[in-house]
Amino acid sequence: MTMRMILISISEAHVTNDSMLASRTGAPLTISIHRLRTQNNGSEVLVGVVLESGEHREQRNLVITTEQYCEWKLQKGPIDEQTYEQLEDASELSSAVRCGEHLLSYGANSKRMLAVKISQRGFSREMAARAVERLCRMGLICEESDLRREVERCLQKLWGRRRISAHLWTRGFGSEAMEQLPELLDEVDFPENCATLIRKHYGEAPKDQDEARKMIAFLSRYGYQLSEIREAFQKCK
Repeated sequence: MTMRMILISISEAHVTNDSMLASRTGAPLTISIHRLRTQNNGSEVLVGVVLESGEHREQRNLVITTEQYCEWKLQKGPIDEQTYEQLEDASELSSAVRCGEHLLSYGANSKRMLAVKISQRGFSREMAARAVERLCRMGLICEESDLRREVERCLQKLWGRRRISAHLWTRGFGSEAMEQLPELLDEVDFPENCATLIRKHYGEAPKDQDEARKMIAFLSRYGYQLSEIREAFQKCK
């Protein structure tokens, strides 16, 4: 929110006609810090700010990191508009980071997917991207290890190579993390996994041609290539 919007919002809370708006918006806006308090085990500082314009007064609580508080050397008393806007931006970023931490508590997310989810909760795309970068620096997002765990889950479901790859792309993993996928799948015996899937759903390779075609379509949806299906078919005879 820009300073002009802040001034207008303060005034509009009490304005009943245009003449009153003109007189009240003409008063200078003063901003001061009236409270500083650590929270979240000392990792954050709550900055209580008062904005005043004539007889109108509004209080706001902004949350910044302890590192930012030390770097900016904040003290109680008047601050300029630039400092306020810096505090407001930092507070919004802290809120976006907390949103990201909450989302990660439910399970791993790729950077792209997490940014989308944060933006869906009311933050701008730019703010969501900045929050994700901070979470990466905090060590809460590691796409390489997250991708390895996701591949393991896919293999437990007996998915083929193509379905695994498509799933990881839809999960939002970046190209850098995806570079390790060929190596992760290199030692996997996909024909054997395919054969396990056949035994699980069919017991043995179907002898009827119509049933065989249906089986091939089913295994293709699981991401197996035709050559892998043929080899698995031979294993199940």
